[in-house]
Amino acid sequence: MGSSETMYGESEFVKEMGLFREAAQRFGRAEITRKEYKGISGRYGSYAQKGDCCMLRLRIPGGALSKENLEFIAGCVEEHHIDMVHLTTCQSVQLHNLELQTACDIAESAFARGIHTLGGGGDYPRNITASPLTGVEPGVHGDVLPYAKAAESYLMGIFGRTSLPRKMKIGFSDSNRNAAHATFRDLGFVCDSGGTFDVYIAGGLGKDPRMGLKAAQGIDPGDVLYHIRAMTGVFETHGDRSDRSRARTRYMQDSLGKERLLRAYREHLEGAKAAGGLGISTEESSECKAGEGRAPSHPRVHAQRQPGLYYVSYHPIGGDPPPSKLGEIYDTIADMDGAEVRIAPYGTVYVINCTSGEALRVADSTEGGAETVFQSSVSCVGSSICQIGQGDSRSLLDELVDMERRRGFCDGVLPRVRISGCTSSCGAHQVGSLGFRGATKRIGGRPFPGFEVFVNGSHVRGEERFGISLGVMLDFDVPLFLGDLGDVVSAAGTTYDLWNPSHGPDLEAIARVYTEKT
Repeated sequence: MGSSETMYGESEFVKEMGLFREAAQRFGRAEITRKEYKGISGRYGSYAQKGDCCMLRLRIPGGALSKENLEFIAGCVEEHHIDMVHLTTCQSVQLHNLELQTACDIAESAFARGIHTLGGGGDYPRNITASPLTGVEPGVHGDVLPYAKAAESYLMGIFGRTSLPRKMKIGFSDSNRNAAHATFRDLGFVCDSGGTFDVYIAGGLGKDPRMGLKAAQGIDPGDVLYHIRAMTGVFETHGDRSDRSRARTRYMQDSLGKERLLRAYREHLEGAKAAGGLGISTEESSECKAGEGRAPSHPRVHAQRQPGLYYVSYHPIGGDPPPSKLGEIYDTIADMDGAEVRIAPYGTVYVINCTSGEALRVADSTEGGAETVFQSSVSCVGSSICQIGQGDSRSLLDELVDMERRRGFCDGVLPRVRISGCTSSCGAHQVGSLGFRGATKRIGGRPFPGFEVFVNGSHVRGEERFGISLGVMLDFDVPLFLGDLGDVVSAAGTTYDLWNPSHGPDLEAIARVYTEKT
């Protein structure tokens, strides 16, 4: 694999770390405001939380976490007594409740291990996302992970050297299930049945969401970096960096118009290819080991496409594994040849490349996670931690899980929901079958914390749609609403996914009890 760019160098990083430490020290001495610190620290993947501590975001390209890097993160948790770990919808690992200098220390140590924090926050390109089980799940079209890693190397090579759009999110999906949300990223690649990629541009969630525009079809995967260069070139030429609120690629759909944007993209693509030097090649990965043993009978153990090998799923509630769990998983897989952890964009952890016996060992070490589809719901960290959070999404999820367990609903009666604390959409609420976003509800002229309800969103390619708002309900009414919904679906003797398509008016009526409260 090759490109004309090089990874962000050690000398450059040392200089960056000096600036990061200086800013952290100044903030600790109250010489700069929280807002001023955020403008600096985001570049290094760190933000001040509410209170006196901070978080650090580790980039994990494609969510592929090697045993060695898992060992490192688990070691950081133990050494620094870290009490909160969060797995993000961009497949990063967030470490929370850190002292300011601890965040600097971990960022520095991570770089030495090949783990970047640069661009983890602020106005910089985010972690590259990919379908979490690519290369091992049966029935998918190809392995997109090598190309996601190549894209990450390229972005780190141009980091700080070109005018990139804010956040610049890139995703790779290996099937129409579109787990990486590739069709509505700043730039997205979807593998088709022939092993080529379809390309989507200028999409995004958050405020003013847009579906991506299909810019190319059936491209050679080796041309991925040319398409990244084309997208950055279009933004350099036509993007708006003067207005931070509109410095995202999706706004070029409005400023240029869709057809002009697509023409500009193709022109920049031709120019990039003419310049050359960005082609990549990957070698087909050989089987990591021979399969062994009969398929285990366990609900969280699943067969891989590699005969005799299995993967294990584990979904910590809210994407927040007990910090010690990382060390437990590492201890379990340390002697397993080829075993690897994959972090999904919905907070699930997969351990791949296990024999039958190994899979059962992993399953035993990962007890205590979600037991139903609803318990595997997605949430950001919420307003109790995040500076800009409007709703306490994480606490709400805990209340919802408790409600489901108390009511004893069968698996599937309630769907996986997506909860975001604000319009930034870190929980991807717009594309959930049910989504909730932190908001304010006024009752009697007074503001109260609430959540806006969205229904019938979808991220499946060919069926992409943003959810429709049913209004805002008080935060403590959300569990009541979902409890009522679960009662109706249970009485029908079915699941939410089967009930919902023909009961839209019934769903709206259940929600209206709470959204029209005044």
